[in-house]
Amino acid sequence: MSIKTSMNLEEKFRETGGKRPYVQRLFGRIAGVYDLMNRLMSLGLDIYWRKRAARYLALATGETGLDLGTGTADLAITVVRQAKPGTRMIGMDIVPEMLEQGRKKIKRLGLEESIELRTGDAEHIDLPDNSVDGCCHGFIARNLTNLRQGFSEMLRVVRPGGRVVCLEITHPPGKIFRTLFYIYFYKLVPLLGRLVGKAPEEYNYLPNSLTVFPDAPHLKELMEEVGWSDVRYYYLNNGLVAIHVGTKPEQ
Repeated sequence: MSIKTSMNLEEKFRETGGKRPYVQRLFGRIAGVYDLMNRLMSLGLDIYWRKRAARYLALATGETGLDLGTGTADLAITVVRQAKPGTRMIGMDIVPEMLEQGRKKIKRLGLEESIELRTGDAEHIDLPDNSVDGCCHGFIARNLTNLRQGFSEMLRVVRPGGRVVCLEITHPPGKIFRTLFYIYFYKLVPLLGRLVGKAPEEYNYLPNSLTVFPDAPHLKELMEEVGWSDVRYYYLNNGLVAIHVGTKPEQ
């Protein structure tokens, strides 16, 4: 993304009262096509990525996990399906339209007893300290206003010994593949959003939000600075996405 594009995004944030209300409004407009566009943009790989993220969260029987920026609840559903019996998930999102889509999906799948969706902000989590056994999120870190604040809040609500799992698009490490990826992500994804999703602004924002987002090694450093320990990251599909895993130190 060019400096000019970055400045244009900052102008849009100011016009709507900040990044948070801009993101809230943007995702509200695409809630109905969000799942379809995810499948198309990732060529269906997003299903595999969520399964890997759920495996790293590894909730045990009877434990409760938190899915931040749950959207249409795909990651929360994946965690519950892969976890031991009795596992529960709380899904939080600031976008009511996304939660509405998620609740329809959860009801259709008969998972109402296992997944609870709430309105909630990842940077100000409305839960007590040490109240969940693990926390995960998929493709929301780039949308946070304050990334450090978000990971600090996750650390606060996860019990000692519990994990955080962050699934996010990243900057591929290989120069050739990174160039090809940028062409696809910055050129073809907006075109796909315009033609299929009928949402040109929304699918221009999504790739551009990656430009100022830290690459995997720097995100690892940020998580460690906040207080997460044993932080590791794993590239999937040549670095299209990265999964970061951290553990809250035992007290």
